[in-house]
Amino acid sequence: MSLITIPDVENAAGDVKTVYDEMLESWGVVPEPIKAFSHNSKLLRNAWEMYKIEAQNENFSPKMTTMMRMLISESHACEFCIGFNKGMLMNLFEVSEDEIIALQKDPSNANLDDKQKAMLLFMLKSASSPHDVSKADIDGLKKLGWSEKDIMEGVNQATHMVATALFVDTFKIQ
Repeated sequence: MSLITIPDVENAAGDVKTVYDEMLESWGVVPEPIKAFSHNSKLLRNAWEMYKIEAQNENFSPKMTTMMRMLISESHACEFCIGFNKGMLMNLFEVSEDEIIALQKDPSNANLDDKQKAMLLFMLKSASSPHDVSKADIDGLKKLGWSEKDIMEGVNQATHMVATALFVDTFKIQ
């Protein structure tokens, strides 16, 4: 059970209701962690705008970013986040249980093209061992066609997932 109250979608009003309606139209659901932000409508709006910005980069496949979120969630033992993103992989992207197990054992097993896989591995590295990121990592991504804007946005998404996992686990959101 969550340590803070998670407001209902049905009882939302004002800007909170507006954001919820936008999420429902776009995603079909308002995830529990995002509902927690409704205690401060400006933080809720900020969180929603960040997700919308992250989705605008057409160079990032949604499957790859969902894999990244699930794997970072595992490294932080965020059970809600693991389950949510694993469900997305299985239901939206038709990733089999066996493929997910292989991915969890070794992310280099990701069923992605070389460019997407390289970004996935870089995002994971940036979130787990940022001091080990080198110029060679950046140059390798550039050789595959990633821009510095893409690379920056990839690190932003990965570190945002770390923050999300910490937020969810702090409040025991299920």
